[in-house]
Amino acid sequence: MKKSNVFIRQRTYSSVLSLLNLILSGKKYPDILIGELFRKEEFSSDEKRVLVELVYGILRHLGRIDHIIEHASSARISNLNPDILNSIRICTYQAVFMNVSAAGIINNAVAMSANDKKLGGFVKRTVEAVLRNKDNVVFPDKEKAPIEYICVYHSHPRWIVEKWLTELQSIEEVEALCRANSIEPPLTIRVNPLKSDRESLKKALEAHGYNSSLTEFSPFGLIIDKKEDIFKTESFGHGLFEVQDEGSQLVTMLTGAKPGELVIDACAGNGGKSLFLSGLMKNRGIVLASDLSPAKLLNLRRRAGRAGAFNIKTVSRFELNEYKKMADSVLIDAPCSGMGVFRRNPDSKWHLTANDVKELASKQKEIISEYSRLVKAGGLLVYVTCTISREENEDIVYGFLKENEDFQKVPADSVNPDIFGKLMDEDGFFKSLPHTHNTDGFFGAVMGKKRGLS
Repeated sequence: MKKSNVFIRQRTYSSVLSLLNLILSGKKYPDILIGELFRKEEFSSDEKRVLVELVYGILRHLGRIDHIIEHASSARISNLNPDILNSIRICTYQAVFMNVSAAGIINNAVAMSANDKKLGGFVKRTVEAVLRNKDNVVFPDKEKAPIEYICVYHSHPRWIVEKWLTELQSIEEVEALCRANSIEPPLTIRVNPLKSDRESLKKALEAHGYNSSLTEFSPFGLIIDKKEDIFKTESFGHGLFEVQDEGSQLVTMLTGAKPGELVIDACAGNGGKSLFLSGLMKNRGIVLASDLSPAKLLNLRRRAGRAGAFNIKTVSRFELNEYKKMADSVLIDAPCSGMGVFRRNPDSKWHLTANDVKELASKQKEIISEYSRLVKAGGLLVYVTCTISREENEDIVYGFLKENEDFQKVPADSVNPDIFGKLMDEDGFFKSLPHTHNTDGFFGAVMGKKRGLS
């Protein structure tokens, strides 16, 4: 295979090393760190591409990389300091997943450990051993030890694999899910229905060199073939689209939001769903967007201005009390463990704990109870998460319904049978899954408030 002739400066690899040290120590999220780096320092487009691939690729395949290092050399992961270990991880990723020459990889190993004369030789010898033996590494037996195999080969913590096996009841499905989480997700955008339609946007982007395909389930989505400079396009500048995963688009549509209604986005964040609600409502009626972060609401207002979404009003959590029993629908995109978006946020699977899930479930129970008071008789309460965790999904919904007899479960396909009939489980809940639908993992429950009850 022909090796790449793209020139990448050594400081790019040094930057990757610094980023990995920060991310894996739990200091910051990769997208924030990379954004800050690109604002401060100049990198060529090729260097940016390689940097992003290395950071996210290593986080996605960390378990397999560490297994290869330990079984292709004499290195013991637990005994290495972060600088040394992450230097070896970078070189191992290049050796296994990238088209880089052995000489180039060894040069990187030497350069990254140049400041440590004592361990520099160890890094070089370890990387040379990886290069010699990487194709002969034995992984756990898939038939005899399927959980161990999935943990190592598909790079997921054991407790998550065991949790999913308990909930999904299929080792084949768990493996498919973990495999999908290790694949780079597509760039999916959503047309702004206030300013364009999907076919017109598709043609406009093609004129700028961006080819796209239609999303399978959402009638508003496009999958773009490349990410570079997409935010610099005229179409984005004029507010014709937003980046939004297809699963996120679909759970927004569960509200059935219509022009003239009062719709509340209770955990709005930066406003992707609020903007879409405004589009679905054709700018008629009111979208109340609330979040605990003033900075996120400020960003939402900026985005709404670009999108021409003038019926969005941002409010504090306290101000929402004025709208009790008034909303036609309330969308709760609850804070969650994010187990459905590991392919986008691979760092989170290495930081998340089982106790985190329990604590989040407790908060979710409080949130759904609080915001349910805003729904009017005959209105809808839509509870959604981007996680694959029964504790945060079905258990929350059934617990809420048991304690609130004035609400009843509404099958997702009753909102839109053509769309949600394909994405509804046997209990009537919406589910999108990375390995089944090539979307982020979302859960959605629709609950209707009964008429004639207080």
